[in-house]
Amino acid sequence: MRVLFATPDPNRPNAVAHALQAQGYDWQVLACSSAASASAALAAQPFEALVVDLELADAEALLRHALHTSPGTARSLISSTGREEAAIRLLALVHGLLVAEDGVDTIAETVAGHVALVQGLEQSRLRDVVGGLTRLPGMPKLYLSIRRALDNPNTNVSTIATMLQEDPVISARVLQLANSALFGGNRGTASVPYAVTRLGLKTIQQLVLAAEVYATDGDDTPGAAQLLQSSLLAAWLAPRLQAQPLDPDTAATAALLAGLGPLLGLMGLDATQRDPDEPPVCDLAAAYLLGLWQLPTSLQQAVAWQRCPRRAGGRFGVIGAVHVATALAFDRRIDTAWLERCGVAAHLPGWRELGARIFREAS
Repeated sequence: MRVLFATPDPNRPNAVAHALQAQGYDWQVLACSSAASASAALAAQPFEALVVDLELADAEALLRHALHTSPGTARSLISSTGREEAAIRLLALVHGLLVAEDGVDTIAETVAGHVALVQGLEQSRLRDVVGGLTRLPGMPKLYLSIRRALDNPNTNVSTIATMLQEDPVISARVLQLANSALFGGNRGTASVPYAVTRLGLKTIQQLVLAAEVYATDGDDTPGAAQLLQSSLLAAWLAPRLQAQPLDPDTAATAALLAGLGPLLGLMGLDATQRDPDEPPVCDLAAAYLLGLWQLPTSLQQAVAWQRCPRRAGGRFGVIGAVHVATALAFDRRIDTAWLERCGVAAHLPGWRELGARIFREAS
């Protein structure tokens, strides 16, 4: 396999190449010091992975070019601590983030995890199993419209409330969720503008996503209502579990979407995790669906690896938060050995206590 590094740092590619070899990966690493030379290299031969340094001139342009010309290449962005805001802005263009201050072993393992994600989601069997279902969760069209609207700095509460009111079915579901105990709905409201104002645009956006993705008839899909409740609890927990916060909104959204795998399990897909290091088919199929909906690859990765976080490397981050939050919400095994390796295992008792408290309050 081939890895292309686009970075002004002449030392890191060689160090990562040695780390990959030490971990048993027989990969070739090629380094380019400019976006133009990296684009030419991508055009000349296929690469399984592209690592772009945020410090590289035209880093964003290179990632956009690779997104369209080499969609089968795993794209990673490496940035230094303190540049999180700039890195988050490019999340939609990459399969994951690398932290420059991490050890080369961690960086190498994370790159390998990004490659595994891309290769796993491109398996033809996923297309077959998803295509074989007689029904699928609905595409979150209103959520995607609201997401695009929020990219406009002129968008306000009134704009989002109006968009929501134009779909009375979804707005009714959102109000039902907004009035639940989890979101402090002690005083019920039938007003969409008031609910949007009280909860805020980010929370309302997530409730719209939940209302669309988990819009199943309980009689047709037994267990779907409980699944939605567990997914909402996981979404509340995930951004509060990050020992080193990067993007709490991504963590919450990923945890909410993690329930899509179990939902596909209720619809007939295999939900059995036979190997603790391998995700079940339903989680991979859920991540595959997110790709079809053109949701960011960071969400796809968190959903795919929610039960086997060590596939993503040795850094806790969003995937670790989603792993712990969903394990607590869905009563699953927590990979405590991996938490030890990430240096966050000491937080686990407090996280369990937080989860138990919010579960009691929400019931």
